[in-house]
Amino acid sequence: MDVDAAIAAAPPTLSNPALPSDTPPEAIAETTEVQFLQVTVNGDLPLLLPGVNLVEIMKLSIGQVVPMFEMAPWVVGIYNWRGDMLWVADLGHFLGFAPWYRQAEATTRHTVVVIKPPYDSAQPAPEQPATLGLVVSAVEAMVTYPADAMQPLEEGLEGAIAAPIEPGLLPFLQGYYPDSPPQLVLDGTAV
Repeated sequence: MDVDAAIAAAPPTLSNPALPSDTPPEAIAETTEVQFLQVTVNGDLPLLLPGVNLVEIMKLSIGQVVPMFEMAPWVVGIYNWRGDMLWVADLGHFLGFAPWYRQAEATTRHTVVVIKPPYDSAQPAPEQPATLGLVVSAVEAMVTYPADAMQPLEEGLEGAIAAPIEPGLLPFLQGYYPDSPPQLVLDGTAV
């Protein structure tokens, strides 16, 4: 049997084991799940980075990053990534925590998550957001959550989170998922 004919004969199906097989398409659309990369900064604060922003995860030694002087203190430097200049930033320090080199688990090798905001066809190429390397304490796992379960930020959020929320973190949060502990969602485009 021709492979193309077999694909054309069988229409694509959406399957979700949590839903009965007779669930209408409208209900399936409402249960859309979003994928995140769970990382930690400042040694113990879990954050979620949207999967749509992820490009790569890599380990860099401190010698591979060229420091840049007269920059913000959270800018680690630049790195030759695939022939392009990749700005590397300390995510924890950027969000208001101690710099990576002052943390107990500081090493000479960094875990760097490379992110890029989605392409915006309304902007010309030179104005597209840049790719950025974010130094994190650790990469934990890829996790999935229902898109509609994200909670907006509220005044009472700090009481639900064990670690204090730095004021520098708030403008870069999209919301949170009410797990135990709550999972803060970073806005990859805002960062």
